[in-house]
Amino acid sequence: MPVRSNSLKSFLSPVICLCLILFSIIQAQGQTQTDAPTPTSPPATPAPATPAATPQTPTVTSETVQKRIEQLKEVKDLSEENQKKALDFYNQSLDNLKKTTDYQSDAQRNIESAQNAMQRLENLKAEIEKLNKQPALTFTENQTLAQLEQQLVQEEAELEKDKAAAASWDEEIARRSTRQKEVLTRVTELDDRISELEKQLKLPVPADEPAAVTDARRMELATRLSMRKAEKPALKSELTVYEAEEAIGFPRMNQDYLKLEVKKQTERVDALKAQIKKLRDREAAMRVREAKQQVFETNPLLQPLAEKNQKYAEEILELTRKIETTDKKYSQSTKILEELRKQFDQTKAKEDSIGLTGPIGLMLRSQQANLPDIETRKQDIEKYSKTIDQVNLKQFELDDAWADFPSVDEKFDEIRQNSSRQMTEEEELNLKNIIEETLTKQKEYLDTLIRSNKSYFTKLLDIYTTEKQLVKETEAYADYIQERIFWIKSSPPISISEIKQTSHTLRWLFSPTHWKQVYTAVGEDVFSNPVIYFTAFFCFLSLLYLAYNVRQQLRIINKEIIRSSFRKFGITARVAFLTLFIAIVWPGFIWFIAWRVGSHPDVPPFVKAVDSSLRQVGWLLFFWELIRQICRPLGLGESHFGWYKQTVLYVRKNIRWVIPISIPLLFITMLLHGKEVDRTQDLLERLFFIALLVAYTIFARRVFHPRSGLFQSIMNYNHEVWYDRLKFVVYFLALFVPCLLIFLALIGFYFTAMSLFHLIFLTLWLFLVVILFRAILLRWILIHHRKLSYQQNQERLDAFRKESLESSSETNIAGITTEEENPADLTKISAQIKKLVNASMAVILLVGAFWIWGDTLPAFNRLDSVDYKLWSTAVEVVGEDGKVTERLEPVTYLDFGMALIFAVFAVVATNNAPGLLEFLVLQRLPLEASVKYAITTLARYFVVLIGIFVVFSTMGIGWTKLQWLATALTFGLGFGLQEIFAN
Repeated sequence: MPVRSNSLKSFLSPVICLCLILFSIIQAQGQTQTDAPTPTSPPATPAPATPAATPQTPTVTSETVQKRIEQLKEVKDLSEENQKKALDFYNQSLDNLKKTTDYQSDAQRNIESAQNAMQRLENLKAEIEKLNKQPALTFTENQTLAQLEQQLVQEEAELEKDKAAAASWDEEIARRSTRQKEVLTRVTELDDRISELEKQLKLPVPADEPAAVTDARRMELATRLSMRKAEKPALKSELTVYEAEEAIGFPRMNQDYLKLEVKKQTERVDALKAQIKKLRDREAAMRVREAKQQVFETNPLLQPLAEKNQKYAEEILELTRKIETTDKKYSQSTKILEELRKQFDQTKAKEDSIGLTGPIGLMLRSQQANLPDIETRKQDIEKYSKTIDQVNLKQFELDDAWADFPSVDEKFDEIRQNSSRQMTEEEELNLKNIIEETLTKQKEYLDTLIRSNKSYFTKLLDIYTTEKQLVKETEAYADYIQERIFWIKSSPPISISEIKQTSHTLRWLFSPTHWKQVYTAVGEDVFSNPVIYFTAFFCFLSLLYLAYNVRQQLRIINKEIIRSSFRKFGITARVAFLTLFIAIVWPGFIWFIAWRVGSHPDVPPFVKAVDSSLRQVGWLLFFWELIRQICRPLGLGESHFGWYKQTVLYVRKNIRWVIPISIPLLFITMLLHGKEVDRTQDLLERLFFIALLVAYTIFARRVFHPRSGLFQSIMNYNHEVWYDRLKFVVYFLALFVPCLLIFLALIGFYFTAMSLFHLIFLTLWLFLVVILFRAILLRWILIHHRKLSYQQNQERLDAFRKESLESSSETNIAGITTEEENPADLTKISAQIKKLVNASMAVILLVGAFWIWGDTLPAFNRLDSVDYKLWSTAVEVVGEDGKVTERLEPVTYLDFGMALIFAVFAVVATNNAPGLLEFLVLQRLPLEASVKYAITTLARYFVVLIGIFVVFSTMGIGWTKLQWLATALTFGLGFGLQEIFAN
C-alpha cells in the first residue's frame, strides 16, 4: 500500500500541476482577449476578477456592477475602510462604463458624419442658393410703428443667434488644428496606457488584500481598459470626420453659409430700423405741424394748451433724433466690441498653436496700434452716465405729469375763470368740446413722449454697458499684448545682406514729395491761421529777449545769494522759475511747430511722422536744457542748492556737445519709426538709434567715470561723501544700460530696445524732478534754519544785554550758557526733517518707478495676479442694486511689497514728524515745553495711527478690524498725556 500510494502521488502531482497551468493560461487569455466574446452570466459567488471585453460586447454591465455593490453590503467580515475602498472602485467602474458607452456613441456618430459629409455639403449649397434668392424685406402701409418695433425685437434676437452660431463655428475652425495634434498625441498615449492596464490585470493578487476589494479593483481596471479601448476608435473617427470634411471644403462652406445668414439677417434688421426711423420722423414731423397749426387756429383762451401740445411734439421730434443717433453709435460700438473679442480669441488661439514667434510679434504690434482709444471711451462713458441721470429725472417728471393730467372739466373751469367775459351756453359747449379734443391730443403726445423717453433711456443704458465692456476688453487685450510683445523679436539681426534693403527707406526719408507735403501743410496752416503764427512769432521773439535779460538778472541775484547769511527763500523760488523759463524757450518753439504741423486731422503719414518726431525731440531738448540751465555758472545748482562748482561745470560742458548730436539722431530715428513700410525693413532706423545710444554711452563714460568724472569732482571738495562707495556701481549701470539697448537692437529686439529707451527716459525725468524737488525743500529748510538761528541769536543777545544791566557778570555768563542749548536742538530738528524729506523722496521714487515700469514688465503685473496670492480677505462691495455684499479679494506679493514700503515710511515719519512740527509751527508759538511735548506726542500718535491704517489696508485688513487697536492706542495716549500734564 505505501508503494502504491507513493506511485499514485508521483503520478497525480504532474497531472495536477499541468491542470493548474492550463487553467491559469485559459484564465489569462480570458482576461486579455478583446476580439472574442466571453460568457456574460455572472458567477454564483463573487469572483476575484472580471474579464475585460470589447467595446462592442462588454461582459461587465451597469447591472453587474450594481449587483456586486449589493453583494458587498452583505459581506460581514469586511472593515469599514476596505468596504469604502471597494465601493469607490465600483463607483469608478460605473463611471468608466458610462464613458465607454459615450465613446462608442461618439465613434458611431463620427462614422455617420464622415459618410454623409458630401450630402451635408450639398445641403449647404442649396441653403446658400436659397438665401441668395431670398427677396428683400418689404413693408405695407398697414403696418404700424408698434408692430414694426415688435418685429424688430424678434429679428434682432434672431440676428444675435446667427452671430453666436457664426462665432462658434469660427472658434471650431480655429480649434480643429490644435485638436488634431491633441488627438494624435492622445492616440499614442492610449497604446501605452492600454498596455499598462493589461499588465496590471496580470499581476498577482496581494496577499493582504480582501477578496471583495480585489474583485472591485480588478473590475475597475477591466472597465477602465474597456473605456480606453473604446476611446481610441472614437478619437480616430473624429480625425476621420475632420479629414473628410476638409477634403471637400465643408468647414469653409459652412463658414460662408453662416456669414451669409448673418448678412441677410443684418439687412432685415437694418431695413426694419430704416422703416421705423421713417415712420418716427413722419409721425414726429406731423405732430409738430399739427401742434403749430393748432396754435395759430385755436381760441386765444386755449393758447397755453396748444403751446404745450407743440412743446410735447417738438420734444418727441428731438428725442426721436437722439434715439437714432444713440442707436447708430450703439451699433458701431457693438460691432467694434464683437470684432475686438473675435480678434482677441483668434490671437490667443494663434499663440497657443504657433507660439510667440516673429510674425506673431508683428501682428501684436499692428493690433496694439489699432486698439480703440480708451481715454476717449471713458470720457464718453462719463457723458452717458450724466445723460442717463438727466433722462431718468425727466422720466419722473413725465410720470408726474401723467399722474396729474387734468380732466376736461378741471381745465374747462380753469379757462372759464380766467376768461374776462361771460360766455353763452353754446360757447361753453363748443369750448368744452375743443378742450376735450386738445387734451386728448395732448395726452396722446404725452404718452408718446413717455415711451420715447423710456426708449431713449434704454438705448443709453445699452450703449453705456457696451462702452464699459469695450473699455474692459480693450484694457485686457492691451495688457495681453503688452505682456507678450516686449520679448518677441521685431526684426532680423543686423547683417550685411540687409544693407541692400535700405534703399527704399532712404527714398522714403529724402523724398522731395514727402518734404513738399510738410511744406504744403505748414503753408496752408499759415494762410488759414495767420493770427496764431503772428502771435507765436511775436511771443517767441519776446521770450528770446526776456531770456537774455533773465540771464543778466540771474548773474546779479546769484552773487548776493552766495553769502551764508542770506535768509530769503522767495529769491530761490524766483530763480527756479526763471531757470525753468529759460530752459523751455526752444523746446516750446519746437512743440509749437509740431502742434501746427499735425493740427489738420487728414495730413499724410509723413507729416504725421514729422509731428510725432518733433514732439519727442522737444521733450529731449527740454530735459537736457533744464539740466544745463540749472548747472549754469552761479546758477540754481551752484548758488542755491550748494552743488560743487567743478561738478556743475563738468556736467554743463558735456551737455553742450551731447545736445547737437542727440537731437538730430533722435529726430531721424523717430521719423523713420513712423514710416508706412514693412517693419522688418528698419535697418537704417536701427542704425540711427544705435548711433544715438553710442553718443549717450560716451556721455555716460565721461560724466560718471569714477576717477575723472562727476564723482571725482565731488571728492575734490568732500572726501567723506557716502555715495563715493557707489561710484563704480553707478558707472557700471550708466554704461551697461545703453550697451544693453545696443545689443538688443543688433540682434533684432528693436521694439524692446525702443520701449526700454522710452521707459528709461521717463525714469530719468522722474529722478530729475525728485532731485530738484528735494534740493528745493532742503534749500527751504536751510533758509528757515538760518532765520530761526538768527532769531535765537537776537533773543540771546537781547537777553544778555538786559541781564548785563541788572545782574552781576556771573549771572550774565550763566544766562548765556543756559540759552546756548537751543541751537543744538535746532540742528537736531533740521536733521530730522532732512531724514523725513529723504524718506518721502525714496517713496516717491519707488511708487513712480512702479507706475512707469509696472504696465510693461510682466513680472510686475504677475506679482499682482491671483497666481501670486498670499491670502484672501473679505471686503464689502456695493452692487448696482445698492446692496452691500462681501467678496473675497486676493492679497498678493505686490500688495505686501507696497505695505512694506509704506511701513518703512511710517516708521521714518513717526520718528521725524515731530521735528517738522516743531520746525514749522511750535517755534513760532509762545508755549511751554510740556505743552509742546504733548502736541508732538499727539502728532506722533496720529502719524502712527495713519501709518497702521494705510499698511494694514494695503494688506486687506480694513478699519473695522483695526478699531480695537486704535482704541488701545487712544487709551494709552490718554493716560500718558494725563501724566505729562500732572507733572
